[in-house]
Amino acid sequence: MACFDLSREVGGLHCSVPQAGPLARTLLRVVGRVVIDAGTPGADPTLWQNTELTVLQWIKEAIKPLGYDVRPLPGSGRLEVPEPSSEWA
Repeated sequence: MACFDLSREVGGLHCSVPQAGPLARTLLRVVGRVVIDAGTPGADPTLWQNTELTVLQWIKEAIKPLGYDVRPLPGSGRLEVPEPSSEWA
């Protein structure tokens, strides 16, 4: 939970570059989600697929304003990361 608390605090920082705060906040959320879902005693490994998709979507959303995207490596056999809004429809 410390990562989520810290991510809220980062939202209030006045960074020298406007994109820095949102990026840092998302990366902290990602760490928190992974730790909560996979890094605790008794964590259910069957949740990993959903956790991985969620954090990839968060990262994709965070880096898009910077001109980047999350894509699978050619030949990796991995699927494209869907836009977060496509999961809500």
